[in-house]
Amino acid sequence: MVDADSTEKFKKYMNAEKNRINDALEEYFQFVLNDVKDNEMIKIVRELRNYTMNGGKRVRPILIATAYRMFGGKGDEIYKAAISIELSQSFFLIHDDIMDRSDLRRGFKSFHRKVEEMLGDIKDKEHMAESLAIVAGDLAVDYSFDALNRSDFPLDIKYRAMGELIEIIKTTGYGEGLDMFSSAGVKLKMNDLIRLHLRKTAKYTLEGPLLLGSYLAGKSENLNALKAYGNLVGLAFQLHDDVIGLFGTQEEIGKPPKSDVNEGKQTLLMIKAIEKSHENDRNFINGCLNSGDISDEDFERLKNIVKQTTSFDYSRWLIDRFIEAGKRYADRIDGNQEQKDFLKWFADYLVSRKY
Repeated sequence: MVDADSTEKFKKYMNAEKNRINDALEEYFQFVLNDVKDNEMIKIVRELRNYTMNGGKRVRPILIATAYRMFGGKGDEIYKAAISIELSQSFFLIHDDIMDRSDLRRGFKSFHRKVEEMLGDIKDKEHMAESLAIVAGDLAVDYSFDALNRSDFPLDIKYRAMGELIEIIKTTGYGEGLDMFSSAGVKLKMNDLIRLHLRKTAKYTLEGPLLLGSYLAGKSENLNALKAYGNLVGLAFQLHDDVIGLFGTQEEIGKPPKSDVNEGKQTLLMIKAIEKSHENDRNFINGCLNSGDISDEDFERLKNIVKQTTSFDYSRWLIDRFIEAGKRYADRIDGNQEQKDFLKWFADYLVSRKY
């Protein structure tokens, strides 16, 4: 459980780390903007800067810094390297919103919709905005490697960290592809879904950032417990996010609550509800996932089916099991106890949002 004293202590820690990361992002974007020579692209890069700075808890770079300290890393150069994961986050989110045709991100207009607004009255504006958003995403992933490369770590350390950043982006790309296939109607079983979540979420949200921080500290061996923590807590985070996505409000989600259903996402909630339903309800669930624009009435019925089939309870049970197992692995990490305590608290914190 998340106790009050730990919450106050570690939230202060996260806020202080977030401020340092934001400072490093601001400094990097100022460098980039000074380097851009084309007036048109200055507008796009400036919007990329605004998009990256606007919202986000900086969880991933905080985990990089935490792992770095856990294995003896010292000094503030880590923040210049840690922003690499936040820049790649912008890349993923911009492209993800185009693929999902999402109009909102973090409660604000998605990047391609913001660019569309900037363009004014031009021919084929929607396609132009999406194309420029793809370009911005491509720049963001380039910036992620550039930021890491410009950090003042020894070359052999940066080389190892760069390899992990490549692995994060590649693995997440595979996960994104699997997710697109599932939204197109390719049926997933439980094992398929776990594989998707490990690739799309756990790798770049937890395991990857933790390994990046470890490598930057010079630690590259005996990291199996750290990897297990990242995978288990990453799975719990995604399953919890899926529950919030169905039962949360727009303010909590940052986009309309029907979004996942309208995108045809096969979450664990849907897979288990289909598995445990009779034929009429199975057909109804599949119809909802294929509709693209579910009505309010059908959305409420769908949520009721998810609860009546105990799919909701099963997701909550599995989230708890993953979190508890992740915390046990955190205890096994051969590192500084204060950072290990943070990781255990953080596991609970990630799934503490109500629904």
